[in-house]
Amino acid sequence: MATTTAPDRTRQQIDRLANSNPEWTVWLALWDTTLDAAADPVWSVAVDDATLAPSLATGAPRLTGATVPVKGRDAAAWVRRLVGVAAKRGAGAGGSGAAFGEAGDRLDPVALIEASINQDAARLDALASTAGIAPDALAALAQFAAAPLLHAFGRAIAPGVANDWDEGFCPVCGAWPAMTERRGLERARRLRCGRCGGDWGNAVVRCPFCAVAGHDRLGSLVPEADREARQVETCAACRGYLKSLTTLRAWAATEVALADLSTVELDLAAIERDYARPETPAVALGLRLTEPEADPAPGRAGVLRRR
Repeated sequence: MATTTAPDRTRQQIDRLANSNPEWTVWLALWDTTLDAAADPVWSVAVDDATLAPSLATGAPRLTGATVPVKGRDAAAWVRRLVGVAAKRGAGAGGSGAAFGEAGDRLDPVALIEASINQDAARLDALASTAGIAPDALAALAQFAAAPLLHAFGRAIAPGVANDWDEGFCPVCGAWPAMTERRGLERARRLRCGRCGGDWGNAVVRCPFCAVAGHDRLGSLVPEADREARQVETCAACRGYLKSLTTLRAWAATEVALADLSTVELDLAAIERDYARPETPAVALGLRLTEPEADPAPGRAGVLRRR
């Protein structure tokens, strides 16, 4: 029997969502394009030559203060490709993707990717103003622009993250979790990052956003259908919420964002009850993208170099 790979499963999910939700045409087309780009070796090369801090304070994600060499021409080619898909699909669907058009030529692609990874909303707004693009539209595009590099970091770093990581945010890129997996027959609770695919454990009775613990402040919203399979974890202290889904296997990194999208009805249920996802980043990464130096001599090894 042929094995279904993670990219195959992701594309099958994209096809199913596209057929049942035509209003998501632009988003799904961009994610499909991003799936292709994530396999491009240029991002793995950038990760191999990245410089990470030799030691970090307790609770700091691995990309804090990282310096990452990314060729400007590679970043430009990738962002132009994204803008083209957004403009074409958005125009055809009457969606926000049509807002890009020629404005994409005024974007600084390296700055866009860097600002997105750092979750720097002010810088993204400034880039949108310079390019003449609606801030919300550019913020959405920026998530896709950063995804190939973030996923490359996730593949390289996540396996080495300590099992005792106990923060509410991603140990790789510092993002708040997109959702919780209750995985396997034992329903092990795993938080998942929708940006890099990070996968880490968290105490069952604790809010990942404000660290409040105890059943008196934490609750859940349970839909009439699929009561065991899908829930919303809520916190009365910070009014945050997190979707919680059961799954027999771990989602691949590329599947997390699709699982998040396909359960939007849970978001609506939480928002109607005045719960919300955090509006501010968990940490300030301070990551920098730089133009690489000249090609090194043959045979030089450099996997995630440390300062």
